[in-house]
Amino acid sequence: MKLQHMTWPQVQEYFSTSDTVMIGIGSCENHGKHMPLGTDALVPEKLIALIEEKIEILCAPVIPFGSCEYFTDFPGTVSLGDEVLYQVVHKVAEGLYNAGARHFVFMNGHGGNIPAIERVCYELSKKGAIGAVMNWWSMAGSFDPAWAGGHGGGEETAAIMYINPDWIDRGRMEPGDIADLTPEIKARTLKFAEYKGVQVTIPRDSRAICKNGWVGPDPIEEATAEWGEKMLTTIAEYIADFTVEFAKAPLK
Repeated sequence: MKLQHMTWPQVQEYFSTSDTVMIGIGSCENHGKHMPLGTDALVPEKLIALIEEKIEILCAPVIPFGSCEYFTDFPGTVSLGDEVLYQVVHKVAEGLYNAGARHFVFMNGHGGNIPAIERVCYELSKKGAIGAVMNWWSMAGSFDPAWAGGHGGGEETAAIMYINPDWIDRGRMEPGDIADLTPEIKARTLKFAEYKGVQVTIPRDSRAICKNGWVGPDPIEEATAEWGEKMLTTIAEYIADFTVEFAKAPLK
């Protein structure tokens, strides 16, 4: 059930028997030349829709913007930054807490959002509530190692192909072009590099690393709608099952 479709008496009635809510958080950012900027919000929206088919839970509107300063050189990227995103998530959680929510499930679509969401979870814990963060892309590989991916790679491309294949610009599907720092310092992701087998952190502007905007070990040409469907339905089933159990977690 979607918060934006409910009346306040309906919300009041919901919280008289349940204290669990789901909050989706996305981003509007570069995902390569072939994928929509809103990928990180579109996937949580789809997962939430699939979960609503399985369990009864109040779901807040997905927050469409996140923290992604490292992508701002790509046109269309909109970053709230860590502090503003924290304030937004904090106020959304506060409003739902005041209405009666105590078990919060955050459906996250973007890695840069994690610090702000976890900060809110720590605050909720101090207030006698509890939060769980579902980072779907990092969970995927636990169900099938072949589903693990990077940023804008096959994993996310497959997800969008399942949600709406018209949002993929197939004419701009290009191989990844991540640039190594030196012949011996190999770039592995947007933030991490490897030197002599050891991972090191080297934060750089993402456009200095990859010109087309996607990076990862998961080739985009291998993505299919079937992969995306199996992956997202599996993750949705797991999160629905987790949410039912999470709602039983005792509070302070």
